[in-house]
Amino acid sequence: MEIDGISEILESEKGNYLAKKIDEYIKKGFSQEESINKANQSWRTYIGFRIQKVIFELLKGEINDPSVGVISDRELLKSHLEEEYQKVKRKLAIDYGQYLFLPDADIILYKRCKKSDDVKIIAVVSVKNSFRERGFETAYWKLKLAQSSITSEITMFLTTPDKDNEISYKMYKGNPKKMRIILEHELDGIYFLKSDFEKTEKAKHFNEMIKDLKRLINSVDC
Repeated sequence: MEIDGISEILESEKGNYLAKKIDEYIKKGFSQEESINKANQSWRTYIGFRIQKVIFELLKGEINDPSVGVISDRELLKSHLEEEYQKVKRKLAIDYGQYLFLPDADIILYKRCKKSDDVKIIAVVSVKNSFRERGFETAYWKLKLAQSSITSEITMFLTTPDKDNEISYKMYKGNPKKMRIILEHELDGIYFLKSDFEKTEKAKHFNEMIKDLKRLINSVDC
């Protein structure tokens, strides 16, 4: 699969997916309108997970280092985690008083530290197909990570096909695009799964994220 065309390739599944889901909801007793709305909501969740899975497998294949682990935040939410994953979860959790929550960290890369029998989180990668109301979530979690001495050194990247061009460019009709400006300012890098976008020091193609991650991995000594 060509990484630059990932969104278009997956979007080609949309027609069949929606038709099947609409039929399922109608059979459950929902009206035609309700079924269409529910099917569209289901599709947005589905394609988000599909893109995340593709990126996850690609990163696992490219980061060919036995000392580095790659895991999804969904895996960390499971019960009865093995000890190594428990350590990763504790090193990533954000403290809200009596509660601990994991940030929006779709993919986590960490290094196994043999000397200390511990782990060190290298980076988290947030994967988004599109943004809409959830556009600022990644910036929020980066700021929360920065507030704790335990998580402040974690690098946070965002990768996206940005199929609706919501953050591909900084300006629109002469006006600054707030979401792009804030995300680029707060995050450590934005990596696009396409070639048509405004490149800057922090906004690059996805292939550059592989190189940047490898540099980070090599710089970690534990």
